[in-house]
Amino acid sequence: MKNTYAFILFSLFLFLPAGTLSAQKVWTLSDCVQYALENNIDVKRQKIQLEKQAIEVQTQQMSRLPDLGVNGTQKIDFGRSLNRENTYNDMNSQSSSFSLSTEAPLFTGMKTTHSIAMQKLELKVHTENLEKIENDIALQIAVNYFQILLNKEILAIAKEQITLSKELEEITQILALHGKVPESQVYDVQAQLANDELNAAKAQNTLRMSVVDLVQLLEIKEVGWFDIAAIREDIVSFFIRNPQEVYTVAEQIMPEIKSAELSVESNRKAIKIAQSGYYPTLSFVAGISSNYYHYSNMENSAFGRQFENNLQKTLYLTLRVPLFNRLSTRNAVRIARKNWEDSRLIAEQTHKTLYKEIQKAYYDALSAQEKYESTQKAVYANSEALRYAWEKYNAGKFTAYEYNEIKLKSASSQSEQAQAKYECMLQKKLLDFYTGIPIQ
Repeated sequence: MKNTYAFILFSLFLFLPAGTLSAQKVWTLSDCVQYALENNIDVKRQKIQLEKQAIEVQTQQMSRLPDLGVNGTQKIDFGRSLNRENTYNDMNSQSSSFSLSTEAPLFTGMKTTHSIAMQKLELKVHTENLEKIENDIALQIAVNYFQILLNKEILAIAKEQITLSKELEEITQILALHGKVPESQVYDVQAQLANDELNAAKAQNTLRMSVVDLVQLLEIKEVGWFDIAAIREDIVSFFIRNPQEVYTVAEQIMPEIKSAELSVESNRKAIKIAQSGYYPTLSFVAGISSNYYHYSNMENSAFGRQFENNLQKTLYLTLRVPLFNRLSTRNAVRIARKNWEDSRLIAEQTHKTLYKEIQKAYYDALSAQEKYESTQKAVYANSEALRYAWEKYNAGKFTAYEYNEIKLKSASSQSEQAQAKYECMLQKKLLDFYTGIPIQ
């Protein structure tokens, strides 16, 4: 019989839908970050921007090459027109012209060179911006992940309060039945139980919404099956780095710093590009052309003969010297300089913002660690007080109100400890992240 049951269960397991099996997956922080980076819309869009910029670089590089074009014209005239004898008469005529030409830039005031350099810098800026977006998403994932862990623990504390209230209700009913406590205490305990159940429902909803936030960040449609793995770390043994040490490393590796500094260099090249408008440009042009004519009521040479006889070859240089362009070049240079100055201020502000973020993370982690250490004593003391209160209540020396007061204090200290624990873990992750340790 046991073998039969085992066979049936095994058969059902084999025929379960694949989605049912995959639904049992528990996501780690590393899983969430990796999935988000692969599926997030902002990341995909930034990758497209990066590819577009790579095309811009190629376009600028190809601008050094000569161009090549073919032109053709077919013309038909009706009525009075000029003939070969340079007199006018009434006749129809046709003419065809063909040309092949090329133009190569020889000197452009260094505009092409600086443009290529600028586009390459912009490509690096887009690369750093992509990494910045990925970092922001990873940080958002971490914040939501630890929020879920905190909400789970708060829900567990709320459920524990329900268990304690149910036990209190049972013993109170027994004590009231034997006349050791007034029956009104039964209603007091039941009211507290209802309040605990309400708090648990609120905690459950808060947890559910935090899961929804993370799932939406991951671009996952289904929510019901989603669950995350716990993170076990010893808060007391945490080593929190000095913010200046963290910043020294962060300013060398953080993409927002690199992007801001590259933008300064890119705007410096933009000044050079604008200044190239002051210089003359020199181009080499080469071309070959030919024509064919056909007049009505006249003898016309064959197309091939005319094409060969009318063949013309051209070689020349074109020099363009800017004399006065309504101060457009001067103003372009001035605007480029202002953009460069603005980019320098943005880079300086980016450095300051990064240091402020690191400094805040440091003091938040330090405060959370100190709070966690202090709440350890509070949790222990309140749990002991709750145990003694339970014993005294069973002995009829405590009222239900007094017991509930101590129970609430115990739950409050546990909640504060959980908040301090996950806040410290999160800020520690952030500080590690700023030193180049990936979030996982």
